Amino acid sequence: MSKHFRLRTYQRITQCNVGYYLSDDFLGKGLIRDISSGGWRLQGDHQVTIGMKLTLRMDLPEHNSPLEIEEASVQWVSGKDFGIQIRKIRHAAARRLERLIGSHLCTLPPLER
Repeated sequence: MSKHFRLRTYQRITQCNVGYYLSDDFLGKGLIRDISSGGWRLQGDHQVTIGMKLTLRMDLPEHNSPLEIEEASVQWVSGKDFGIQIRKIRHAAARRLERLIGSHLCTLPPLER
């Protein structure tokens, strides 16, 4: 096994949502994809750097208020795409995120014996 290979510990959904990412210096807007309870992939309109701390807000069309991540850190950057790891999230927001993920996971049919 390569030392750069790590198994993902969270289930991901590929749903695409509009979101915002904030630092002390800017407000960026982008598309959020590959959503998990541990992190997200974003394609944004403002350049970020690895290690940068951000606050995130994801619009959820079926809700009146956005889902907010209090603190996330940038893990990787590739052009306008970047990945974040969730560092700090309120309990109610974490429950909303889990419900969002659970409602979009595919269920596999049982194996026949």
